[in-house]
Amino acid sequence: MRGVLTTIAGALESLMQPLALVFVGLGMATARAAWAGRRRWAGFGLGLMLMLWVPGSTPLPAWLLYRLERPFLAGAETVPEADAVVMLGGTHFLSLGTVLPFDLGDAADRPMAAIDLFLSGRARTLVMGGSHYEVDGVKRPDSELLWNWMARWKLPTNGVVLLKASRDTRDEAQQVGEMARELGWRRVIVVSTGSHLRRGVAAMRHAGLAEVHGVSAENTGRAYVEASDRWRLLPDPYRLMLFRTWLHEELGWWYYRWNGWI
Repeated sequence: MRGVLTTIAGALESLMQPLALVFVGLGMATARAAWAGRRRWAGFGLGLMLMLWVPGSTPLPAWLLYRLERPFLAGAETVPEADAVVMLGGTHFLSLGTVLPFDLGDAADRPMAAIDLFLSGRARTLVMGGSHYEVDGVKRPDSELLWNWMARWKLPTNGVVLLKASRDTRDEAQQVGEMARELGWRRVIVVSTGSHLRRGVAAMRHAGLAEVHGVSAENTGRAYVEASDRWRLLPDPYRLMLFRTWLHEELGWWYYRWNGWI
């Protein structure tokens, strides 16, 4: 009985999601148009429903994301020692009035993985990338927030290098490439989200680094591919976010190729 009640409660909770309500309303409007013989409107409504249902209810977005993650699923165990661990940015932003001065958001695994590799001795240098934050009109690299947190927790900060505020992954790669030429680096470990590593590793290699090893800090696509509820009746907003992430990376890859950045 408890299992039945749990299932019913889960179904009601899913139905109360705004996306699910839109989907149901669209289905009702499509059925009404079909009943009234308005085939064009019914076909239009059915097309909109499919556009929501395929990326929101099927395993397709997870599978597409998993294809980007798969080359980097081996983890840190197979990665050799390197001259530097490079953490790509986009992990956090300034958060005033909280215990910590930053919000890690969905990318919390990335700085944790990079710092762990650094502390475990995989490299003597940890390079932190990222954008910037602004206080009183002064722009500072947001990697400073992580550096201050490491110092506060009495973690080793000798060997931690902060990149200048970067616009994108290409900007980070160019800065790391210049650093590598100055210091004679040949091998770096790049830490990022699994789906982003294809572009991140390619940008580093294009910047002149001889050996680049990508280490995935998060594999969201894999987690959903292996989940038990891969199919759903109503669209799930988070699956649409997975699809958006995949589309962002695909467009970014071809944009970088078009501009000759990879």
